[in-house]
Amino acid sequence: MTTPYFPVQHSILRESALAEWVISCYPLTGPVRCRFLRGSMSDAYIVDTPDKAYILKVYLHNRHSRSNIEAEVSFLNDLHDHDLPVAVPVANNDAAYLNEIGAPEGTRYIVLFDAITGEEPKEANLEHSHSFGLLAGRMHNCADRLAKQYDRRHLDEKYLIEEPLKYIRPYLQHRKRDWEYLRALGSELTAELNGLVPKESPEYGLCHGDLHTGNARFDKDGRLTLFDFDSFGYGWRAIDIGVYHVSYDWLGLSEETRREKDRFWGAFVDGYSAERTLSRNELAAAQLCLPIRHLELMGLTIRYWSPQIGIGWIDDDYFDRHLSWFREWANLYSKT
Repeated sequence: MTTPYFPVQHSILRESALAEWVISCYPLTGPVRCRFLRGSMSDAYIVDTPDKAYILKVYLHNRHSRSNIEAEVSFLNDLHDHDLPVAVPVANNDAAYLNEIGAPEGTRYIVLFDAITGEEPKEANLEHSHSFGLLAGRMHNCADRLAKQYDRRHLDEKYLIEEPLKYIRPYLQHRKRDWEYLRALGSELTAELNGLVPKESPEYGLCHGDLHTGNARFDKDGRLTLFDFDSFGYGWRAIDIGVYHVSYDWLGLSEETRREKDRFWGAFVDGYSAERTLSRNELAAAQLCLPIRHLELMGLTIRYWSPQIGIGWIDDDYFDRHLSWFREWANLYSKT
């Protein structure tokens, strides 16, 4: 028996069809070449024209609502209007930014952005880290001045800790002691974080949500530009900048790695503090980002990667490695 149509979890849109769609929807000079760049929290395609390059972002079905993505576009345009260097969305032939298509799994939204090319910042380059800190501070200050509400989620303890644990838990049904350890650790991190920083401005506000060097580039004139605001929302600024600190060798807990992180973190903080003063409590909260970010990424990958690549990688070896990491971190943290 042949079934003419069967539901799917995730589709990869055909490059040639997207190239035709782009040239029909946008005021671009042809010919257009479209190539699949990467799949992750969204699918990204590089779109080349004779004039310039663009990034076509195809959002995952049901990850963000239409109004969530409209808020991302609005925030980027608002930052750009205030001279913040960010990836700019491109309007289509109808002067709209957001496009909607029907995919096998359901509605998917598409936005075209200017491609940001150039040199990726390097944390170990202290000038790069200082520049990144300056830009992050400018972004947070500018977001506070906008005095505008965006339809985005809160990057609070529910998003960072509770939801990841919810997606981890089914895989630890046969490892109750390990589950209880992670649950208790999550509770401790939540209590410590809430004890350090309030949920009010300026400590809490609009954040990028994924503030690492892979989401920025230096242009030929040395100007640093931010992109990929897919995770932006309302959260603690200390955790937002803490992502920069921990993304470098994020599983490394050696003394050498810690010294290197502290070295470039100092340059980042110097740059950030030139734009916005960080309290002692915020600096302490940023240090909690290492285990919090670890939990967040575990939850995100289990939630969004497994429908795309399967669950074979979520095995006992996976949890052995990560639980060993959390225990080592806790042992080191208790001594500092």
